Amino acid sequence: MATAVREAREEAAAELVGVRYLGYLSDPDVSCARARYAAALLSLGAASVDPATGCTYVRILATPEQALEFFDWGPSAAAEQLSAAHQARVLLGIPKASHQPVTELADPVSW
Repeated sequence: MATAVREAREEAAAELVGVRYLGYLSDPDVSCARARYAAALLSLGAASVDPATGCTYVRILATPEQALEFFDWGPSAAAEQLSAAHQARVLLGIPKASHQPVTELADPVSW
């Protein structure tokens, strides 16, 4: 959990609270698994340049259902990701997000 908090802070200028382990996601094509964590987002600092690519990525605020539209995971993986997002929401006591337009988060923000 400490690694998830540190990486979110370093890579996304994100401050997390209430980190919870959700389990892992197996990759059937490769002998590996990815740990799944969830946390509430307390604040998000200014976006910075990714040292690996030299790009500054756009960050958006979207519901879990809207976020799926940005990824090409296929129907079964998308369903698993959506289920994990809702499991995390319940575990963290976060209310279900109402549908709103996707919003770019250009400036630092706190909740």
